Amino acid sequence: MENLYLGNGRRWKIKSDNTDFSDSGNKIPGIIKRLLAQRGLKSQSEIWSFLHPTLEDLHDPFLLEGMAVAVDRIISAIENKEKILIYGDYDADGVSATSILLRFFKKFGMLPEYYIPDRIDEGYGISDIAVDYISSNGFDLVITVDCGISGRIQIDAIYEKCALMGKKIDIIVTDHHQCNDDLMPEALAILNPHLPGSQYPFKNLCGAGVALKLVQALGIRLNKPHIFEEYLDIAAIATIADIVSLTGENRIIARFGMDKIISDPCTGLKALLKVSLPDDKTIDSYRMSFILAPRINAAGRMGDAGTAVRLFTTEDAAEAEKLAIFLNRSNAERQQIQDEIYKEAVKIIENDNKYKEQKVLVVYNRGWHHGVIGIVASKLVDRYHKPAFVLSVEEDSGLAVGSGRSIEGFNLFKAMESQAEILVKYGGHEQAGGLKILTEQLPIFRSRINDYADSLITGEMLVPEISIDIEAKSVKDINLDTAKQITYMKPFGEGNPMPVFCYRGATLLDKRVMGDGKHLKLIFDIEGQKAEGVFFGKGYLEKGLFIGDKTDIVFTQEINDFRGLSLQLKLLDMRLSEAEVKRNQLLYKAALCVECLDWDEDWLLDDSTLYRNQGSRTGPESLKPERLDVESISRYNGIIDKTIKFDDIVVNRDILAVIYKYVRRMKSDSISVSDMFVHARILENETKMNINYFKFFVSLLVFDELGLLEFSLGTDGCYRVSFNDEAVKVDLNDSEILNWVTETAASMDW
Repeated sequence: MENLYLGNGRRWKIKSDNTDFSDSGNKIPGIIKRLLAQRGLKSQSEIWSFLHPTLEDLHDPFLLEGMAVAVDRIISAIENKEKILIYGDYDADGVSATSILLRFFKKFGMLPEYYIPDRIDEGYGISDIAVDYISSNGFDLVITVDCGISGRIQIDAIYEKCALMGKKIDIIVTDHHQCNDDLMPEALAILNPHLPGSQYPFKNLCGAGVALKLVQALGIRLNKPHIFEEYLDIAAIATIADIVSLTGENRIIARFGMDKIISDPCTGLKALLKVSLPDDKTIDSYRMSFILAPRINAAGRMGDAGTAVRLFTTEDAAEAEKLAIFLNRSNAERQQIQDEIYKEAVKIIENDNKYKEQKVLVVYNRGWHHGVIGIVASKLVDRYHKPAFVLSVEEDSGLAVGSGRSIEGFNLFKAMESQAEILVKYGGHEQAGGLKILTEQLPIFRSRINDYADSLITGEMLVPEISIDIEAKSVKDINLDTAKQITYMKPFGEGNPMPVFCYRGATLLDKRVMGDGKHLKLIFDIEGQKAEGVFFGKGYLEKGLFIGDKTDIVFTQEINDFRGLSLQLKLLDMRLSEAEVKRNQLLYKAALCVECLDWDEDWLLDDSTLYRNQGSRTGPESLKPERLDVESISRYNGIIDKTIKFDDIVVNRDILAVIYKYVRRMKSDSISVSDMFVHARILENETKMNINYFKFFVSLLVFDELGLLEFSLGTDGCYRVSFNDEAVKVDLNDSEILNWVTETAASMDW
């Protein structure tokens, strides 16, 4: 609610909209040109290629360093019927990559084994348990997918153990994570677009994307150049689930993978769609991210990731249905456990004041489920807008296993790298990662990671930012035709987000809550045309909005196909008009002056304040008229520049009477700052009197001073109001606060 009245909830960052096209043309709508120009695409050919991608636009897979060596070795293994192991990670990306290679080898009569480490017992990467398994089972070739780039020690151990047994083994590493020179293995071949010095044109493939490029290269050598297309559906799931940039090759994989999911999904995906989206035939990046991917991830999070591999590789419809139902149940269990841990983590953070000062959250507890701590870390980032590490402490091993998530501008991998000497193991990329650490080192890690972050994370970075593509200056940019044009830019996701617009001065015509009060439906007047908007999860804002309000809104434009096609604005943020927010901020600061609970000497340098640094108020009786001198008044009057009028800060007998009666009938004795803004608006509408936050707040201070009620600030940041049933009739002239406010208002140069 504070964002509505004080405008301080999120930073609005509007991108520059200087459209300069090197190649003009009329085939592409102007709004799309403007949006894509912001994303680095300006020529007609660049834009056309983006809007109409083809599989021929994929890069030559042999541009990946090590690809020729890897392909030769795999073809040799196929020809000689060698014993092959696919070693994958336990997340959606890892199991998808594993499944792609298993399905490919099956085409050539090969049935490789696969190994997915247990998330809890082994953790990310090649585990010590896996080293023993691989070394003792006679494999000729091991191919890692979505892992291995930091496995130097483990891969060296495999080579040594096999050599001691007189067994030769080759290892091919395929991965997409960041490279650390000290941890990179000595493998037969390494396929990773992030390899130092790599000339591969696209760096943002996920693990399954790298596996798909390997299959593409193998298909070229085996005279089956289109064979990789059979696995686009699985690769698309991984690409979207792993939150890699949906540009370049990833956009092509996602686009054509979605088409395959709709027209001809593999048996397992068909079953998963039937279970998770039984009545919905639409497939988009949102449904893949938040419905399909979590169910695939649930296998590794809650037990055996191999369940998802079996789903992706089976051709038996009955088996696929059983596996899909199992994953659906596992996902429901995951959600319950995740919510419990999240609540515990929030409680730990809220009960430790040090977290408020620190820029990186490091929270841990015994027995937290390893499979969901990454999701909990993401939710903590959403709540506090700080990088977060969530760790589960293992009593038996003396280790803590954790996951981290970051905010824009803070490289999590480099942050962990800076603490490498106290970490047992770590890996990941800029926005996410995993780690192991000795439990006794956790307090040290918390302290040192914050020391590292202090100079890198600015105060501005800790304020949530909403990125706006275009500020719509007229209604011609807000209509059904624009929404239709935007659909050409799909699929949306990381690197290619849904275009975001803002408009200033939309008049609120109607409002209502829906979905059991959780959501808000709004009707706006925009330059004489009605526009319907939905604000999901913001039903509580309804009480603070009033018909006729001038609002500034941030939104996406979507097509509502219920009962025909119509435009629907999906609201992302909302404020009262800029002038109203400024006025409310000044009224809030003026009320702080009257309250004078605590003064900060630095505020003297800020001309937006009303008061001088003279101490702290210990009670209403200590507030004296001389606290605000003429110089301060004149400075303040110049700053507000007539935004606040004389009548805005005059509190008279009639105002006091109206507010007192209203407060007496309020149902709750707890009042937040935003509540007071809302109560003032309600009273203003009911009485047609000029009642605002300042007058409401000052009235409560006056009532407290005169003994009519007790008005105090609670530890939760809300005020408490309790009435004195034994109060007697009072004389308003006895209120020093009221006299001071009246004298101050009268002395200002209006």
